[in-house]
Amino acid sequence: MTTLYEKTIDFIRQLMDDAHMVPGDRLPSEQEITRMTGVSLMTVRRAMAELVNAGVLTRVQGRGTFVRSNRVHTDSTIIGGLKETLSLQGTELHTSIKSLRDVEATREQSDALRLAPGVKVWEIVRVRHLNGAPAVREIAVVPKILAPDLDAHFTSGEQSLYEVLATTYGLGESGEEQVLLVRVARPDEAHDLGISRGAFVIEITGVAATAGGTAFDAFQMVFIPQLFEFRLATSPTASVVDSN
Repeated sequence: MTTLYEKTIDFIRQLMDDAHMVPGDRLPSEQEITRMTGVSLMTVRRAMAELVNAGVLTRVQGRGTFVRSNRVHTDSTIIGGLKETLSLQGTELHTSIKSLRDVEATREQSDALRLAPGVKVWEIVRVRHLNGAPAVREIAVVPKILAPDLDAHFTSGEQSLYEVLATTYGLGESGEEQVLLVRVARPDEAHDLGISRGAFVIEITGVAATAGGTAFDAFQMVFIPQLFEFRLATSPTASVVDSN
């Protein structure tokens, strides 16, 4: 026997089909679906939660529930900026610059970039949007001594920071060190990404360097997990020795 909860799931799926919804479309609110179906709000919430867990829908704090887009593949083993590592497959990417300012490097940034404490750096905060919705918050920290007038050359979110650094200052990337972890979003990250406080995010931090070993960017990228699939390549650190 089909339960009321299962019937509500079927109703929502049929609603999506009848309306020809595509990834990114917003569903009616839980209250509206409650009125449509005549079931309790608790039943609708349970049905919506089940569809979110199944990967059919996604919730964006303060904005509503949407038909979930296919995950964007990102390859952290590819050299280059974030644009170069994403396999967008028809997904629209837009970048906005939240801030670009010169500040004193923190102790952590100084250590990562091999700088003396308190050296001036450019701190660039950007938010990447996929199909109009925020998906990645990125911070780039570039030593000011390597790019003294970066603010005059990097003026639009649609520019590639690494292309500007390479063509203007000769800072072409040759290698990266990266660390990936899962953690709870900080308040400023939750605000910029439109997610709830306490939501989990995926963070990738690292340092980009030239072929000569000059570290020129200490970066942090914070991803909304359900929107991405990560590819991590590995290689053996030592040859296998046959002891026979």
